[in-house]
Amino acid sequence: MKLEDPAYGAKASISPRSKSGEVPRAAAWHRIGAEPGYLRAELFNRHTIEETKTFLEAVIAAALEYRCPQVLISVRNSKPIFTVERYGFSRYLDLAFESKYKIALVGDSLELRIAHQYIATMARMRGVNLRACAHEQAAIDWLKTADA
Repeated sequence: MKLEDPAYGAKASISPRSKSGEVPRAAAWHRIGAEPGYLRAELFNRHTIEETKTFLEAVIAAALEYRCPQVLISVRNSKPIFTVERYGFSRYLDLAFESKYKIALVGDSLELRIAHQYIATMARMRGVNLRACAHEQAAIDWLKTADA
């Protein structure tokens, strides 16, 4: 079963160049679905803090709905965010810690992977079981292990 953000739909299209010559960016969108043993949450074309907040709130709602504490977050074609406190990152870490979530982050660019390593370091310092992974299969394998 898949949940898709109805505000953005399942597909984003790229518009032609504007009169100023700039190529408009595609709208952010996400999809979330239950897989055997974990929840898959995918975010595409994220550029703003507000888009990040919207996505994280949807992930929380899906984790509660599916009662699944193992979460794979895959971020694609998105701007890395290092100013994580601007979107209330501590609140999400507190919730992940209290709920005993096991979270794996995967990004499709070097910049995203660096940002995810930063987030993982902050999370571990707060006792949250969160890991940044270079590849999706490594993330899935880690999520499915019984150890923390």
